[in-house]
Amino acid sequence: MGFLALLALLLALPKLVSSYKLLTYTRFLILALMAQGWNFIGGYTGYAAFGNVAYFGIGAYTTGLLMIGKWHVPFFPALAAGALLSACVAILLGLPILRLKGHYFAIATLGVAEALAQVADNWDSLTDGSTGIDLPIKSEGEFFYYTALGFVILGLLATWAFARSKIGYGCVAIREDQDAARMLGINTTLYKGIAYAISAVFAAIAGGITAYQNVHVTPGDFFKIDYTLQMIIATIIGGVGSVAGPVLGAAVYQLLSTYIWGRFIELHPTVLGFIIIFFIVFLPRGLMTVIGRRRKSGERPFKASDLLANVRAHRVT
Repeated sequence: MGFLALLALLLALPKLVSSYKLLTYTRFLILALMAQGWNFIGGYTGYAAFGNVAYFGIGAYTTGLLMIGKWHVPFFPALAAGALLSACVAILLGLPILRLKGHYFAIATLGVAEALAQVADNWDSLTDGSTGIDLPIKSEGEFFYYTALGFVILGLLATWAFARSKIGYGCVAIREDQDAARMLGINTTLYKGIAYAISAVFAAIAGGITAYQNVHVTPGDFFKIDYTLQMIIATIIGGVGSVAGPVLGAAVYQLLSTYIWGRFIELHPTVLGFIIIFFIVFLPRGLMTVIGRRRKSGERPFKASDLLANVRAHRVT
C-alpha cells in the first residue's frame, strides 16, 4: 500500500511542483538509474567499477548521433541502440579487464573511461570533437521526468528479478569468494560479464536521457568521473547489493546536495564530503540496514550504538 501511495505521488508530482524543482527530481531519477546499474557489478558482484561513465557517454553520443543523422531516428529507438552498443562494448572490454581484481580492476575501468573520452574528443568527423553535437530541442520537462521514472521502475523490477535468479545468486557467490564459486561450478567469467553488461545498459540509458535533456553533448561534459563517483556514493548510502538501496541513496544524495548547495555554496564539496565519510564509516552497508531491521526472530531494532559497532566490524586489522 505504501509503495502504491508513493507511486501515485511520483506520477502526480509534475503537476504539483515548479519547472525548476521538476528538473531536480528528474536529476534524482537519472542518478537513481545510474546507481541501479552500478549496483549489478559493484553491489552484487563485488567489482568496484570506476569507469561506468564510459557507457554513460556512449549512450549519450549514440542517442544524439542517431537522432541528428540522415536517418533522424526517433528518441526511444536511438536510446535502445545506445544501450545495445554499450552492452556490446562492455562485453568486449569485460573479457580482459574482468580477469583483474581489486584496485587493478578499478584502475583498468578508469583507463577505459579516459580512453573513450579521448576517442570522442579526437574523432572530429563523427563527434565534432570538443565542440560537441547539438540534439533536437524538447522543452517539455514532464517528458524527461516520466521517461526517467519509467526506467527506474523497470530497474527496480529488473534488480528484484536478478537478485532472485541463478545469475544473481552466482554473482553474490563471486562477491563473497570467487575461487570458491568457481570450485562450485559457477562460470565466473560469464556471470561477471552479464552483470557488467547490464550495468553498462543502465548507464547508457541515463546518458541518452541526459543528452536529450541537455541538448548539447561534449566529451568534457559526458565523460566526467563525477558521474561515476555519484552513482557509487548513492549506492553506498542506500545499500549495496539491495533492490531499493540505489534509489534511496540517490534520493538522499540529491536532497543533501541540493540543501547544502543552497546554504554552503563555497563549502559545498567539503560539507558533502564529510557527510559521505560519515556514511562510509558508520553505515558501510547503507540505510537499508536501518530500514531492514525489524523486531522479528529476536532481532532488536537498529540503535545509535550500532554505528560504533559498524566501525568495529569493518575496521582493517
